[in-house]
Amino acid sequence: MRIAVIYGGTSAESEVSRESGKSIARGLRQAGHQVHEFDISESEVLSKLNELKTFDVVFIGYHGGFGEDGRIQAILEVAGIKFTGSGSLASALGMNKILSKIIFEHYGIPTPRWSVFRANELSKERLTDFLAANDFEFPLVTKPECQGSTVGVTIVNSVDELADGIKTAGKFGENVIIEEYIPGKEISVGILGKSALPPIEIVPKSGFYDYKHKYTHGLTEYICPASLADEQVRRFKKLALKAFNALGCRGYGRVDFRLSDEGEIYCLEVNTLPGMTDLSLVPMAAKAVGIDFPQLLDRIVELSLEGGDKNV
Repeated sequence: MRIAVIYGGTSAESEVSRESGKSIARGLRQAGHQVHEFDISESEVLSKLNELKTFDVVFIGYHGGFGEDGRIQAILEVAGIKFTGSGSLASALGMNKILSKIIFEHYGIPTPRWSVFRANELSKERLTDFLAANDFEFPLVTKPECQGSTVGVTIVNSVDELADGIKTAGKFGENVIIEEYIPGKEISVGILGKSALPPIEIVPKSGFYDYKHKYTHGLTEYICPASLADEQVRRFKKLALKAFNALGCRGYGRVDFRLSDEGEIYCLEVNTLPGMTDLSLVPMAAKAVGIDFPQLLDRIVELSLEGGDKNV
Protein backbone atom coordinates (compact mmCIF):
# COMPACT_ATOMS: atom_id res chain seq x y z
CA MET A 1 0.00 0.00 0.00
CA ARG A 2 1.21 3.54 -0.76
CA ILE A 3 1.06 5.65 2.39
CA ALA A 4 1.90 9.30 2.98
CA VAL A 5 3.05 10.24 6.49
CA ILE A 6 2.61 13.92 7.34
CA TYR A 7 4.31 15.38 10.39
CA GLY A 8 6.23 18.38 11.73
CA GLY A 9 4.06 21.45 11.71
CA THR A 10 4.25 24.64 13.74
CA SER A 11 2.69 23.72 17.10
CA ALA A 12 4.48 23.61 20.45
CA GLU A 13 4.71 19.83 19.89
CA SER A 14 6.36 19.97 16.45
CA GLU A 15 9.58 18.21 17.52
CA VAL A 16 7.63 15.37 19.13
CA SER A 17 5.58 15.18 15.92
CA ARG A 18 8.77 14.69 13.93
CA GLU A 19 9.84 11.87 16.25
CA SER A 20 6.43 10.22 15.87
CA GLY A 21 6.34 10.74 12.12
CA LYS A 22 9.75 9.21 11.51
CA SER A 23 8.93 6.30 13.82
CA ILE A 24 5.63 5.73 11.98
CA ALA A 25 7.38 5.78 8.61
CA ARG A 26 9.96 3.21 9.76
CA GLY A 27 7.28 0.93 11.16
CA LEU A 28 5.15 1.11 8.05
CA ARG A 29 8.14 0.22 5.87
CA GLN A 30 8.82 -2.76 8.15
CA ALA A 31 5.21 -3.78 7.55
CA GLY A 32 5.88 -3.81 3.82
CA HIS A 33 4.28 -0.53 2.73
CA GLN A 34 5.63 2.06 0.31
CA VAL A 35 5.99 5.21 2.41
CA HIS A 36 6.62 8.84 1.51
CA GLU A 37 7.35 11.30 4.32
CA PHE A 38 6.14 14.90 4.32
CA ASP A 39 7.81 17.06 6.98
CA ILE A 40 5.68 20.12 6.29
CA SER A 41 3.78 22.86 8.06
CA GLU A 42 0.03 22.47 8.33
CA SER A 43 -0.57 25.25 5.80
CA GLU A 44 1.56 23.41 3.23
CA VAL A 45 -0.90 20.51 3.25
CA LEU A 46 -3.18 22.59 1.01
CA SER A 47 -0.51 22.87 -1.68
CA LYS A 48 0.18 19.12 -1.44
CA LEU A 49 -3.42 17.93 -1.83
CA ASN A 50 -3.08 16.76 -5.43
CA GLU A 51 0.02 14.75 -4.49
CA LEU A 52 -1.61 13.35 -1.34
CA LYS A 53 -4.55 12.15 -3.44
CA THR A 54 -2.21 9.72 -5.20
CA PHE A 55 -1.70 7.72 -1.96
CA ASP A 56 -4.02 5.06 -0.57
CA VAL A 57 -4.09 6.73 2.83
CA VAL A 58 -2.49 9.60 4.74
CA PHE A 59 -1.08 8.72 8.17
CA ILE A 60 -1.29 11.86 10.32
CA GLY A 61 1.71 12.30 12.59
CA TYR A 62 1.01 15.84 13.74
CA HIS A 63 0.62 16.62 17.43
CA GLY A 64 -1.16 19.71 18.71
CA GLY A 65 -2.20 22.84 16.82
CA PHE A 66 -3.88 22.77 13.42
CA GLY A 67 -2.71 19.19 12.84
CA GLU A 68 -4.69 17.76 15.75
CA ASP A 69 -7.56 20.21 16.31
CA GLY A 70 -9.64 19.14 13.31
CA ARG A 71 -8.49 21.63 10.69
CA ILE A 72 -6.15 19.31 8.78
CA GLN A 73 -8.76 16.54 9.12
CA ALA A 74 -11.42 18.84 7.63
CA ILE A 75 -9.19 19.69 4.67
CA LEU A 76 -8.55 16.01 3.95
CA GLU A 77 -12.25 15.18 4.35
CA VAL A 78 -13.29 17.86 1.83
CA ALA A 79 -10.61 16.62 -0.58
CA GLY A 80 -11.89 13.04 -0.26
CA ILE A 81 -8.56 11.74 1.08
CA LYS A 82 -8.51 8.79 3.50
CA PHE A 83 -6.56 9.47 6.69
CA THR A 84 -5.82 7.83 10.02
CA GLY A 85 -7.43 8.75 13.32
CA SER A 86 -10.58 10.64 14.19
CA GLY A 87 -12.54 12.94 11.91
CA SER A 88 -12.57 16.72 12.06
CA LEU A 89 -15.34 17.19 14.63
CA ALA A 90 -14.06 14.57 17.09
CA SER A 91 -10.53 15.94 16.72
CA ALA A 92 -11.74 19.45 17.53
CA LEU A 93 -13.66 18.22 20.57
CA GLY A 94 -10.71 16.16 21.81
CA MET A 95 -8.34 19.11 21.58
CA ASN A 96 -10.74 21.51 23.32
CA LYS A 97 -10.63 20.52 26.99
CA ILE A 98 -13.59 22.74 27.92
CA LEU A 99 -15.91 21.10 25.40
CA SER A 100 -14.54 17.66 26.30
CA LYS A 101 -15.37 18.17 29.96
CA ILE A 102 -18.88 19.39 29.15
CA ILE A 103 -19.46 16.22 27.12
CA PHE A 104 -17.93 14.01 29.82
CA GLU A 105 -20.31 15.47 32.38
CA HIS A 106 -23.28 15.05 30.03
CA TYR A 107 -22.52 11.33 29.63
CA GLY A 108 -21.81 10.75 33.32
CA ILE A 109 -18.07 10.26 32.86
CA PRO A 110 -16.36 11.38 36.09
CA THR A 111 -13.88 14.23 35.62
CA PRO A 112 -12.15 16.49 38.16
CA ARG A 113 -14.16 19.52 39.27
CA TRP A 114 -13.23 22.48 37.10
CA SER A 115 -13.95 26.02 36.00
CA VAL A 116 -12.66 28.51 33.44
CA PHE A 117 -10.66 31.66 34.18
CA ARG A 118 -9.99 34.29 31.52
CA ALA A 119 -6.29 35.08 31.55
CA ASN A 120 -6.84 38.73 30.60
CA GLU A 121 -8.87 39.29 33.80
CA LEU A 122 -6.04 38.25 36.13
CA SER A 123 -5.81 40.10 39.44
CA LYS A 124 -5.37 38.96 43.05
CA GLU A 125 -8.87 40.18 43.97
CA ARG A 126 -10.40 38.39 40.99
CA LEU A 127 -8.56 35.17 41.92
CA THR A 128 -9.74 35.32 45.54
CA ASP A 129 -13.35 35.73 44.40
CA PHE A 130 -12.93 32.93 41.85
CA LEU A 131 -11.62 30.47 44.45
CA ALA A 132 -14.43 31.30 46.87
CA ALA A 133 -17.15 31.08 44.21
CA ASN A 134 -15.94 27.63 43.08
CA ASP A 135 -15.13 26.35 46.58
CA PHE A 136 -11.65 25.39 45.36
CA GLU A 137 -8.83 24.38 47.68
CA PHE A 138 -5.16 23.89 46.83
CA PRO A 139 -3.50 22.08 45.18
CA LEU A 140 -5.07 22.92 41.81
CA VAL A 141 -4.12 22.36 38.18
CA THR A 142 -3.98 25.10 35.54
CA LYS A 143 -3.98 24.17 31.87
CA PRO A 144 -4.60 25.78 28.47
CA GLU A 145 -7.91 25.17 26.76
CA CYS A 146 -6.32 23.65 23.65
CA GLN A 147 -2.89 22.06 24.06
CA GLY A 148 -1.48 18.55 24.36
CA SER A 149 1.59 16.82 25.87
CA THR A 150 0.95 18.75 29.13
CA VAL A 151 2.23 21.92 27.41
CA GLY A 152 1.37 24.87 29.66
CA VAL A 153 0.15 22.67 32.55
CA THR A 154 1.08 23.60 36.13
CA ILE A 155 0.23 22.18 39.57
CA VAL A 156 -0.19 25.10 41.99
CA ASN A 157 -0.31 25.32 45.79
CA SER A 158 -0.98 29.00 46.52
CA VAL A 159 -2.65 32.09 45.11
CA ASP A 160 0.69 33.39 43.85
CA GLU A 161 1.46 30.09 42.13
CA LEU A 162 -2.06 30.07 40.70
CA ALA A 163 -1.47 33.50 39.16
CA ASP A 164 1.78 32.26 37.63
CA GLY A 165 0.05 29.12 36.34
CA ILE A 166 -2.66 31.21 34.69
CA LYS A 167 -0.01 33.36 33.02
CA THR A 168 1.76 30.22 31.72
CA ALA A 169 -1.43 28.65 30.36
CA GLY A 170 -2.61 32.03 29.08
CA LYS A 171 0.28 32.13 26.60
CA PHE A 172 -1.66 29.54 24.58
CA GLY A 173 -5.12 31.12 24.69
CA GLU A 174 -7.37 33.39 26.70
CA ASN A 175 -9.36 30.62 28.41
CA VAL A 176 -7.53 28.78 31.19
CA ILE A 177 -8.95 25.67 32.85
CA ILE A 178 -8.55 25.46 36.61
CA GLU A 179 -9.39 22.08 38.07
CA GLU A 180 -8.98 20.23 41.33
CA TYR A 181 -5.83 18.16 41.62
CA ILE A 182 -6.52 14.48 42.26
CA PRO A 183 -3.80 12.88 44.42
CA GLY A 184 -3.15 9.30 43.37
CA LYS A 185 -2.04 7.44 40.25
CA GLU A 186 -1.78 8.46 36.60
CA ILE A 187 -3.41 5.82 34.36
CA SER A 188 -3.64 5.80 30.58
CA VAL A 189 -5.76 3.53 28.37
CA GLY A 190 -5.14 3.12 24.65
CA ILE A 191 -7.99 2.50 22.21
CA LEU A 192 -7.72 0.46 19.02
CA GLY A 193 -10.91 0.08 17.01
CA LYS A 194 -13.68 -0.86 19.42
CA SER A 195 -11.33 -2.32 22.00
CA ALA A 196 -9.52 -0.82 24.99
CA LEU A 197 -5.90 -1.89 25.47
CA PRO A 198 -4.41 -2.75 28.89
CA PRO A 199 -4.20 0.25 31.26
CA ILE A 200 -0.73 1.65 31.90
CA GLU A 201 0.36 3.22 35.17
CA ILE A 202 2.68 6.20 34.73
CA VAL A 203 5.13 6.86 37.58
CA PRO A 204 7.34 9.97 37.18
CA LYS A 205 10.55 9.66 39.19
CA SER A 206 10.08 13.26 40.36
CA GLY A 207 7.44 15.97 40.05
CA PHE A 208 4.53 15.20 37.73
CA TYR A 209 4.14 13.74 34.26
CA ASP A 210 4.98 16.91 32.33
CA TYR A 211 6.44 17.40 28.85
CA LYS A 212 9.99 16.69 30.03
CA HIS A 213 9.00 13.44 31.76
CA LYS A 214 7.02 12.29 28.74
CA TYR A 215 9.83 12.61 26.24
CA THR A 216 13.06 12.07 28.21
CA HIS A 217 14.39 8.54 28.65
CA GLY A 218 14.72 7.41 32.25
CA LEU A 219 12.60 10.08 33.93
CA THR A 220 9.40 8.00 34.12
CA GLU A 221 8.57 4.40 34.95
CA TYR A 222 5.75 2.71 33.03
CA ILE A 223 3.93 -0.27 34.51
CA CYS A 224 2.19 -2.18 31.73
CA PRO A 225 -0.20 -3.71 32.42
CA ALA A 226 -0.92 -1.54 35.45
CA SER A 227 -1.12 -3.26 38.85
CA LEU A 228 -4.87 -2.98 39.26
CA ALA A 229 -7.65 -5.23 40.50
CA ASP A 230 -9.61 -6.97 37.72
CA GLU A 231 -12.69 -4.88 38.46
CA GLN A 232 -10.65 -1.67 38.21
CA VAL A 233 -9.25 -2.78 34.86
CA ARG A 234 -12.78 -3.41 33.57
CA ARG A 235 -13.91 -0.01 34.88
CA PHE A 236 -11.01 1.83 33.25
CA LYS A 237 -11.59 0.13 29.90
CA LYS A 238 -15.32 0.81 30.04
CA LEU A 239 -14.83 4.50 30.86
CA ALA A 240 -12.10 4.88 28.24
CA LEU A 241 -14.37 3.54 25.50
CA LYS A 242 -17.27 5.64 26.78
CA ALA A 243 -15.18 8.85 26.67
CA PHE A 244 -13.72 7.96 23.25
CA ASN A 245 -17.16 7.29 21.80
CA ALA A 246 -18.78 10.30 23.51
CA LEU A 247 -16.52 12.59 21.50
CA GLY A 248 -17.20 10.61 18.31
CA CYS A 249 -13.61 9.40 17.95
CA ARG A 250 -12.59 6.57 15.65
CA GLY A 251 -9.64 4.38 14.75
CA TYR A 252 -7.28 4.77 17.66
CA GLY A 253 -6.54 7.11 20.52
CA ARG A 254 -5.67 7.32 24.20
CA VAL A 255 -7.68 8.29 27.27
CA ASP A 256 -5.92 9.67 30.34
CA PHE A 257 -7.16 9.25 33.91
CA ARG A 258 -6.36 9.83 37.57
CA LEU A 259 -7.02 7.10 40.11
CA SER A 260 -7.53 8.74 43.49
CA ASP A 261 -6.15 7.41 46.77
CA GLU A 262 -9.77 6.46 47.60
CA GLY A 263 -10.08 4.37 44.44
CA GLU A 264 -12.21 6.84 42.43
CA ILE A 265 -11.52 7.17 38.68
CA TYR A 266 -11.44 10.58 36.98
CA CYS A 267 -11.17 11.13 33.22
CA LEU A 268 -8.78 13.93 32.25
CA GLU A 269 -8.86 13.96 28.46
CA VAL A 270 -9.01 12.04 25.20
CA ASN A 271 -5.97 12.25 22.92
CA THR A 272 -7.02 11.71 19.30
CA LEU A 273 -3.45 11.61 17.92
CA PRO A 274 -1.36 9.96 20.64
CA GLY A 275 2.40 9.82 20.39
CA MET A 276 4.10 7.14 18.33
CA THR A 277 7.68 7.43 19.61
CA ASP A 278 9.65 4.70 21.38
CA LEU A 279 8.38 6.09 24.71
CA SER A 280 4.75 6.27 23.62
CA LEU A 281 1.95 4.57 25.49
CA VAL A 282 -0.32 3.16 22.79
CA PRO A 283 2.48 1.08 21.21
CA MET A 284 3.47 -0.07 24.71
CA ALA A 285 -0.08 -1.21 25.52
CA ALA A 286 -0.48 -2.90 22.12
CA LYS A 287 2.76 -4.82 22.67
CA ALA A 288 1.34 -6.13 25.96
CA VAL A 289 -1.39 -7.94 24.00
CA GLY A 290 0.98 -9.29 21.35
CA ILE A 291 0.68 -6.53 18.73
CA ASP A 292 4.12 -5.27 17.69
CA PHE A 293 4.65 -1.76 16.31
CA PRO A 294 4.44 -2.54 12.56
CA GLN A 295 1.30 -4.64 13.22
CA LEU A 296 -0.22 -1.77 15.23
CA LEU A 297 0.39 0.69 12.40
CA ASP A 298 -1.03 -1.82 9.91
CA ARG A 299 -4.18 -2.13 12.03
CA ILE A 300 -4.56 1.67 12.28
CA VAL A 301 -4.31 1.93 8.48
CA GLU A 302 -6.91 -0.85 8.07
CA LEU A 303 -9.25 0.96 10.46
CA SER A 304 -8.91 4.21 8.52
CA LEU A 305 -9.94 2.45 5.30
CA GLU A 306 -12.83 0.64 6.98
CA GLY A 307 -14.23 3.61 8.87
CA GLY A 308 -12.33 3.06 12.12
CA ASP A 309 -14.76 0.76 13.92
CA LYS A 310 -13.34 -2.74 13.44
CA ASN A 311 -12.65 -4.75 16.58
CA VAL A 312 -9.03 -5.48 17.49
